[in-house]
Amino acid sequence: MKQLVLIDGHSLAYRMYFALERTGMKTSKKEPTWAIFGFFKALFELLGRVQPDGIAVAFDMGRITFRNEIYPDYKAHRDEMPDDMRQQMAAIREGVELLGIPVFGVEHFEADDVIGTLARQAAEDGVNVVILTGDQDAFQIIDEAGRISLLVPSFKGGLSEYDRQKVFEKWGVYPEQVTDFKGLKGDPSDNIPGVPGVGDKTAAKLLADYKNLENVLAH
Repeated sequence: MKQLVLIDGHSLAYRMYFALERTGMKTSKKEPTWAIFGFFKALFELLGRVQPDGIAVAFDMGRITFRNEIYPDYKAHRDEMPDDMRQQMAAIREGVELLGIPVFGVEHFEADDVIGTLARQAAEDGVNVVILTGDQDAFQIIDEAGRISLLVPSFKGGLSEYDRQKVFEKWGVYPEQVTDFKGLKGDPSDNIPGVPGVGDKTAAKLLADYKNLENVLAH
């Protein structure tokens, strides 16, 4: 069976930036390299575990997306990309292109939106998809049929694999409930408020009892 690897370049680079910042890795010219090192280490570790028939990387195309039109405060609390991260992001993208890996990006959409679309289309065509990402919001992309799985770099090193059951073990909800879960409890990392008084455990309990947000609101 064919296998496709999709990488969220933006979130993976950011995760490695913060995970390895303490190392202060630089070139002899004092150029920062720790995020670059972490990104390609994760990429090659993945390729050591799977031998895909295809691979692609998606990058964000800017800070403003369709979500800002719906909710102007979306990610409004985040600072601009640090200069040393901007340098490394450019080098990461250049390195990906030098490896001959196709790069995707769509204006007004985030990289994980692009990956979600590509993953669902591939899965519908009978292709198994492995997604490498630093963003656990991507849990919602995992399908019930088991054709889509995620690998997330651990801050302790290595890659942690998530399928439908692993998501449930971590959050108490299934991938198809992640959007409602985040809507109920909020998502501080994206500056999205939740329902007052509802945290992780309450949100998971409500969705265990009522399955989805529509049913929760009906009760």
